[in-house]
Amino acid sequence: MKLSELVNYMNLLDTMSTVSTAQQADQDLAKITHVISSSAIQLEQFSAVLTQRQNHVADALRQYESDLVTLKHTLRELITTTEKPWFAESYRLYEQEMCNDTAELILSRSPIISKETAEFYRTRLTRYNGWHHAAMIIRPGYETFIHELLASDPLYLVDESHDLLQPAMTQFNEQYQHRLRPYVIQERSGTAILEQLPKSQFGLVFAYNFFNFKPFEVLRQYLTEIFQKLRPGGVLIMTFNDCDWAKAIMLVEQYCCTYTPGYLVRELAQSLGYEIIFSWNNRGPSTWLELRRPGERPSLRGGQALARILPKSLESSHMTAAEELANQRKQAIDLKLAEELANLRKQAIDLKLDTPDKIRYGYSLEKLKALLEHKK
Repeated sequence: MKLSELVNYMNLLDTMSTVSTAQQADQDLAKITHVISSSAIQLEQFSAVLTQRQNHVADALRQYESDLVTLKHTLRELITTTEKPWFAESYRLYEQEMCNDTAELILSRSPIISKETAEFYRTRLTRYNGWHHAAMIIRPGYETFIHELLASDPLYLVDESHDLLQPAMTQFNEQYQHRLRPYVIQERSGTAILEQLPKSQFGLVFAYNFFNFKPFEVLRQYLTEIFQKLRPGGVLIMTFNDCDWAKAIMLVEQYCCTYTPGYLVRELAQSLGYEIIFSWNNRGPSTWLELRRPGERPSLRGGQALARILPKSLESSHMTAAEELANQRKQAIDLKLAEELANLRKQAIDLKLDTPDKIRYGYSLEKLKALLEHKK
């Protein structure tokens, strides 16, 4: 029997229990026997007989639930035995076949999700969007989730080649591209995958549709290294092919994704020190998982940097008091203009005056004011 069939059966059984049925039956029978036993009319010991029957029903339902639990346990043991070859097969697929995939093929592997699911993902991401800490997106690809994290300062884009990073970079104008920090990583170099990136600096690491194609051993290495890159209180948001669900295993059996059971991914994350703060799955192949490195460390930034900050020895040391005051005023004005620009962009997007991307990156402050004034 195929592993997907076993897990599909397990998924079905996991939705079933007699506990609520037994509770309801006990309540209903108790009401009836109470009426009979408390009545002034007693016929041929029916009160004692029905009370005994009630106890028999309760015992039978408890035994039924016990047998059902035993069936689930036996099925899980069979799944554990049947799944073992797929760990090795996933690693073989990764080492011998996926290593030859072109950038075009890799970027084409975009899961089909509903509009509601996409909106749910965006809502979750915006909870972590902010300029207080750096963020990292692993394999941004063609996905538009990057737009939910543009406030991150700085924003790192990470993948295994420049060709894989290009689609994300070219979404933006040249000015904004210079603000992004692209990094190419090597998984098979024999060294740490993320060694180029700073430690304990990231408030968020986001990996969407990336671990779906990594065997468990490689996933372990990523989770280990990402934990080191996160600041205390930092969060890793990831999706993966959750083989606790039959639909995910069907993809494995078709050699489209790797075998990563959700129960093992969670055990691994907790063993590495992560806290599981949120998990969501709509009975599909992918699970959205949010993991946090324990601790809290507030940002030291008082505001978003709007220009390059020079060391005091190069800038402030030769400023007069008047010049320094003028510089502080200029920074305050720049911050006010940035806030005004953000507010105008939001108004224009809400009014659907142009595409969100063009409004964010194609309009100056003056053009946005003219656009909104024309709308009025």
